[in-house]
Amino acid sequence: MISTIIIEDEAHCSDRILNLINQHPNMFKVLKVIDNIDDALEMVPKLQPELVFLDIRVNDKTGFDFLQNLASVNFKVIFTTAFDNFAIKAFKFSAIDYLLKPIDTDDFNDAVARLKKNMSTSNMEQQFQNLFRNLKPDQKKVITIPSLTGFETLKIEDIIHMEADTSYTHIFTKTQKILVSKPIKFYEDLLANNSFFKTHKSHLINLENVKKYYKGKQSYVLMSNDAQVPISVRRKEEFLKQFN
Repeated sequence: MISTIIIEDEAHCSDRILNLINQHPNMFKVLKVIDNIDDALEMVPKLQPELVFLDIRVNDKTGFDFLQNLASVNFKVIFTTAFDNFAIKAFKFSAIDYLLKPIDTDDFNDAVARLKKNMSTSNMEQQFQNLFRNLKPDQKKVITIPSLTGFETLKIEDIIHMEADTSYTHIFTKTQKILVSKPIKFYEDLLANNSFFKTHKSHLINLENVKKYYKGKQSYVLMSNDAQVPISVRRKEEFLKQFN
């Protein structure tokens, strides 16, 4: 069973998590429900949970305050939050799990499925460093990419282009090529408003790494790594607007 702590200041929200947990018998062992950050900082290191459901806003403090004041993070975290587009984008960039309030049963079950696949905490410190960096508007963003051995951190500015391969994506950076088990649509949504443009159903490019544009029956761009990436007819006009 997964030893679990819930950090949540609203009783109806913690009750909702408990009800959802009860739908998965023999999987979770709830050690404590804590309603403030000060008590959480004192009790979590003593109780040593494997998993924490962590609200973003806990009274006058945040879940981020909690994590930043711990000596180490050696447990999985699932954030719970009302809709906050900026924070959610940071979670996605950092590959950190979250649940939107009111918590949907299917979303919770999806989170449980992810826990069953991976309870490793070996990269949590790096993931949270990435999260705190991505939460700062003036910082250059980084993206956390799952790999065979854990996670890899990439600067967004170092990504040149991406290419779909069924449900996988090839990511081409300035120094390497990475195969990731996520569809290109995931990265299209994630990197929106970050100088990335979908030139074709199978291709996503970083506009800042375009060297040349070639017009013609089959238009394409030459990227900084000398890759030729096609531009579909229906995306051509929008590309020229973006590029200009």
